Order: sequence, then structure tokens, then C-alpha cells
Amino acid sequence: MSKRNTTSNKRKEPESPTESPKTKRKLPPRSPAWNVFTRLEKDENRCSCNYCGKIYSCNPATCGTSNMNTHMKKCKAYLDHVESDSQNVLVSSGGRTSGAGMIKPFDQNVCRQATVKMIIIDELPFSFVENDGFKHFCEMAVPWFTIPSRRTITRDAVGLYRAEKTALKTILSRNRQAMSFTTDIWTSITTLSYMVITAHFIDMDWQLHRRIISFSPIPDHKGETIANQFLRSLDDWGIEKVFSITLDNASANDKAITVLKERLSNRNSDALMMNGDFMHIRCCAHILNLIANEGLDDISKSIISVRNAVKYVRSSNSRLESFKRWVEVEKITRGSVVLDCVTRWNSTYLMLKSALKYKVAFDRMADMDKPYDAWFKELDSNGKKRKGPPMAIDWDKARHMVRFLKAFYDSTLAFSSSIKVTSNGCYNEICKIQSSVQSMAFSDDSDLRDMASSMKVKFDKYWEGTEKINKILIVAGVLDPRRKMVFTMFSFELIYGKGNPKCIEMKELVMGVLEKLFKIYSVRYANSNLQSSVARDGENVTQVHQDSESVEVDNIDDPFLKFMVAKKTSLEVVDELQKYLKDELHVTTENSLGLPFDLLDWWKTNSSKYPIMSLMAREILAVPVSSVASESAFSTGGRILDQYRSCLTPDMVEALVLTQDWLRAALRSEAMKSLDNLEEENKFLDSLEEEFNPPSPTEKNTIP
Repeated sequence: MSKRNTTSNKRKEPESPTESPKTKRKLPPRSPAWNVFTRLEKDENRCSCNYCGKIYSCNPATCGTSNMNTHMKKCKAYLDHVESDSQNVLVSSGGRTSGAGMIKPFDQNVCRQATVKMIIIDELPFSFVENDGFKHFCEMAVPWFTIPSRRTITRDAVGLYRAEKTALKTILSRNRQAMSFTTDIWTSITTLSYMVITAHFIDMDWQLHRRIISFSPIPDHKGETIANQFLRSLDDWGIEKVFSITLDNASANDKAITVLKERLSNRNSDALMMNGDFMHIRCCAHILNLIANEGLDDISKSIISVRNAVKYVRSSNSRLESFKRWVEVEKITRGSVVLDCVTRWNSTYLMLKSALKYKVAFDRMADMDKPYDAWFKELDSNGKKRKGPPMAIDWDKARHMVRFLKAFYDSTLAFSSSIKVTSNGCYNEICKIQSSVQSMAFSDDSDLRDMASSMKVKFDKYWEGTEKINKILIVAGVLDPRRKMVFTMFSFELIYGKGNPKCIEMKELVMGVLEKLFKIYSVRYANSNLQSSVARDGENVTQVHQDSESVEVDNIDDPFLKFMVAKKTSLEVVDELQKYLKDELHVTTENSLGLPFDLLDWWKTNSSKYPIMSLMAREILAVPVSSVASESAFSTGGRILDQYRSCLTPDMVEALVLTQDWLRAALRSEAMKSLDNLEEENKFLDSLEEEFNPPSPTEKNTIP
């Protein structure tokens, strides 16, 4: 091996002040290659490698640094130096370490893995690594990174999918709780139908998780087929317990639920909670959409007038510019009006909301803009005169409509959240919608009364008098320490009237479900404690499963021990449930960081106070009230399986969709951990402050 050239990378300064700068050019090296090469003192048009001594031409007039960059990828001495622990530093252009003083080691495998994750997360084609732009970027940023081929990236993507799936299976096997699911079916651009299944659960650290576990082709939309596909997915993941399944209102889904109840019950007596009586959750967002569309079927003349005004503005650039001038004249905050899709009520709400903001500009156009006025006098495509322009009464009706639809819009957002618990507030949102429809039924506007009447018919079909609502959604509201049974009784009295016997009947019905659930979880809790006790003390139990969550009371041989377990369970059913319901409501709306109240954090903090109730909360609060989590996978599938990548196999599509979901979930989890660490640090600092600054005797006396 040649002797390493240790000459300094900096050239000498002129020896005397009189030396002309033109005799020697002293341009600073700019390419990263100059961190590895040094110009020769005798000939500055030639340079040598600092590690192996090989000499290359570097005359800027005839050649660049490509030959040096190529050498860096092959020089064994340099590559050994890069991989060594002592000088293993990524150097950016200019010789600085990447990051703010942070030394980051280079690793070919880590960079290759990061490239695969980038392609999956950002939905890039596998051929992206062969694009000239990406090659140029790598050459400038990390010239020693050997770019993998598209075939290598494809193999790595499949390998990453398998590794992530194995890791997720390990997490689910440790969790060993009843899980909730959402599912839906989508037809791709290739006309092949895919069924997506998303699992929802809360882990031992009280973090809500949503993971897509299947995105597989399905031959038809029949209930039997849906059930079979769902069971195959459970078998693939080793999931034995199902708490709930959230689906839309297709008739095939009702058949699928019936089949699943029968099949799962035959497999395992513990596979379903309460024999699956509350397993089927109808997608609340879908029901809300049906109710709203029912009311907007016969939309009023006033709404059509506003829509035509917006349509005129959005029909050409010249009309839009004219409208913007009137907006500036009236000194309205800059923005834009949006045209709705007539089949989507939420887009109509957003159109009316944005148009009302520019009402004054539309009025000025009606008075001063002759083309605008003339357009409304023309005939539409059906040969009828266009409705409009909107008058004062039309704007007034639009304002009432926006106020009415806002309740639907806000509830849809509450139902559709996939990053926070939704089951605890579901019943509250349903009550809001019912109250809004009932109040609108007494409106002075006949159009709004007719709309409310149509909506009430559809509302009663799914949610009439709370009797048709899945009682798990009401129980989930009770598990919110800010509401408990107080809110539930308030809602019953609001619906049926205070003192109505129906209120007492509904209260007893909900309490009956709550007590049955609590008794089931009490047995689990008592048996799990017994299992720990027996495992420690060596008591005689027929079978102890170290990895199981429960040991049946009937398996206990000792009669006295069996009696004590049953007695303990009975006492806990009465004591802890009643204690939780009788304790004061939680009224604090912020945590120590000033953030909104976190329900899961409250249960995490109070799980030792209510151990059995916390077991209930972990499974019930994980129930999703809409299938939006699964439907969002179709957007990803549509982007991955577009017209340019329609040749991807179903297995590859599933691998890409699932892996992207898991990787993005990991990124969200890291962000949440940072927030949790900040909150824990804040609590620690508060405790230190209390320790070193205890309250004075006067302050102690004032504390209630």
C-alpha cells in the first residue's frame, strides 16, 4: 500500500506581501472530494489521495472532480477509514459535520434501509433510485453510498414488510386482549376488489394504536365471503378475541356479522364479549351522511341561488379576477369561495360558509357588474332561467343552513378521528344531532322544517330514542370521568322528559350492561391475581398458563380458595364500580402542559385506583365509531396502484400499504413519546419546586 499523503489540504499563503495574486490562483476547494484529495505542491493541476496516494489530474480548465469521486467509492484505504470508529464521520460540503455539532456515522446498510423506507412512506416507484436526480443528490450528499438497483429495493421492501409484520405480531401476542376492528371493501383501477381490515387497541402504556393488518383481494361482496376473509386474517395474525367490528350499513355486512358470531363462538367461548351481542358497530359517520343527504335531497331555491353565484365566479379566470377586485374594494380578508359537489352535503356546507364571508362582494357585483346580472337572465342547459342572484332573504336562509349543518360537520369530524379515542364522545354527538334536528323542526322557515322532518325519519331508523344505539357506545361515555352516569341520565331526561318512566327503564338497561361487563372483567382480574399468587406460592391449581390472561375459577381444586375468589370478585363488583360512579366528576380541562384533557392519560394515572374499571376502559375505549380508518387506506391504495403501476401484484400492493401504515405509525409514536417525556419532565420539575419551596403555614391553613 502506498504511503498516505499527509500534506495539508490548505495551500501556502504568499511568502511576501508583494507577491501578485495572479501568479498563483488560490480558489478554495468546493467539492467534497477535497476532503479526501490534496493538490500537489509542485503541480497544482494534479492531486493525490490522502489515503492511498494515487494521483489524478485536477486542472479546472480541462476536468472536474468526477474522477476523484469515482475513486472515493473504490479506494479500500479510504473506505476502511470511513468505517473505522475513530474517524467515522459524515462530512458535508465545506468540511463540517452533518447536523449541529453532531457526529453521525456512515453505514451502507442503514442508508439503504432508509432509502427503502423513504420509497414506501412517500409512495415512490421502485425505479426512483435509478433516476438521475436521485443519483446526483447522493453523489453530492453521500458520495460513498452505493445506490441499490430497483430490484434490490424491491427485495428490501418485501424483507422490511416481513420484519415489521413479525414485530407487530409480537406486540399483539403480548397484548392478549380483545381487539376492535374496522373493515371495508374498495374496487381498484384494475377492477380488482380489495378488503381492508384495521385493528384498534390500547396498549399497556395506554397508547391508542391503529394498524392495518390486511389489504387483500376479495372475489365478491357477499356476507359469507367477507366473514371468511376476516377469519383468515385473524388466523394469520393469531388473534383469538374480538370485541367489536365497525362496518357501514351494507346488507352484506349484517350477514357477515351473523356468520362471524357463529364461527367465533364455536372456536372459543372467550372469543366474543357477552356472546357478541354488542360486537356490531354501525359506522356513525356513514349514518350521519345518510341523515344529512336525506335532508338536502330537495334543496331550497335560496341554496341554489348561492350555488349559481359561486359557479359564476369560478367559471373563468376573468370573472374570478373581477370578483377579487370587489373583495379588495370592500376590504374583505383575502380568500376564496369553493364550489360544492351536489352529492356531498359537507361540500355544500363549506360552500355556503365561504360564500357568506363574501356576501358584501356578491351584493356589489349584483349592483355594479353588468355581465354578472346578465348571466342570471340567461337560460341554463335545461332551457330554464337560472335561479339568482341571491337576495337578502336567500343569504338569511343560507346563514340558518350553515348554523344547522355545522352540528353535522363537527360531529363528522369527531366520529372520523383516527388518532384519538372516539367512543367516549359518540353518544354525546348523537344527542347533539337529535337536539339540532328537533329544534329545526320548529323553525319559521318552511324549507328548514321540511328538511328537519326528512332527517328525523332517517335518524329514527338508526338511532331512535337511544334504543337502537349499541349500548357499548353509551357505556363508553360512562367511562369518561367528566360525564359518567350523570351525563347519561341528563340525556335520557332531555329525550324522554324529566320524570318519564322511560328514563328509569333506560338507566336500568345501561346499568345492567355495565354491571355484566364489570363482572366479566372482575373475574379476569381476580383470576389473573390468583394466577400470580399461585405461581409465587406454589398453590395447587389444575393448570397455570404463564402467558394467559385468565385462569377459570372452575379449575381451582381447593374449595376454600375457590370460595374466596368468588367472594372477592363479588365484593369488587359492588365496591369498585359504585366507587367510580359515586366519585366526583373530573372537571379539569387541561393537563400540566396546558394541553386539552387526555382521557387515556387519566386512566393510566388512575388504573391503580380502579384496576378492574381500567381493564374495561382499555378495551371499550378502543372501539372506533366509524370505518374512516379503513377507508383512508383506499386513498393510499389508489395512489400506489395508479395507472402507471397497475402491474403490481396484489401481494406487493398489500406489502406496500401495510408497511407504509406501520412506518407512519412508528413516526407518530416517536412524536407522542417526545411529548410524554416533556410532560413527565414538567411534573418532575413541579415536584422539585414543591419540595424545595414548601407552602408556608398560612398557605397550608388556606388549603381546603
